[in-house]
Amino acid sequence: MANRILVFFFKILRRLRRTFNKFVLQNRITSYYYLSNKRFKIDKGFTAGPQFSIHTDLSETAVCIGKHVTARENFRIRMGNSGQLIIRENCFFNNNCSINCLGTIEIGNNNQFGEGVLFYDHNHRYANKSELISGQGYNVGTIRIGNNCWIGSNVVILKDVSIGDNVVIGAGCVIYKSISCESIVVNHQNLTITTRL
Repeated sequence: MANRILVFFFKILRRLRRTFNKFVLQNRITSYYYLSNKRFKIDKGFTAGPQFSIHTDLSETAVCIGKHVTARENFRIRMGNSGQLIIRENCFFNNNCSINCLGTIEIGNNNQFGEGVLFYDHNHRYANKSELISGQGYNVGTIRIGNNCWIGSNVVILKDVSIGDNVVIGAGCVIYKSISCESIVVNHQNLTITTRL
């Protein structure tokens, strides 16, 4: 009997936490919408776990998220330099994904992203040896991802990359060049295992 009461109590707590999290998320989305002068648009069915955040500068950045996009814990979006981010419908982002956009990032429909997937559409400039790297700005590009892709955990997607439809990318890959439709990409690591003497 005591176990049933405890289970019931935890179910009530979980439901209250979900309701509170939805309220906080909706409040955050509304504030982003008005603070960005209505350049931040989210369609119906968007859900995000704790620590969802968007950081943006005062430029003309724009974020458009389609219907039924789900993001788990610690999903971060960083915008700047009038960057444009489009995430289309029915995409899923697992824990700790991060999108860093100074140019253009466009993600198609029905994509799945494993934990810790990172997007960078820019690189630091470093050609001038007499200047700090941090002061030389960025080379900015684009990232485009098609539809129905499965991107494994800890994949890093870099600038000037286009990924076609129906692509599968295995865990731990660094994607620095474009991938055609219907491709499977894996990272062949050579593990050297020796016995301790």
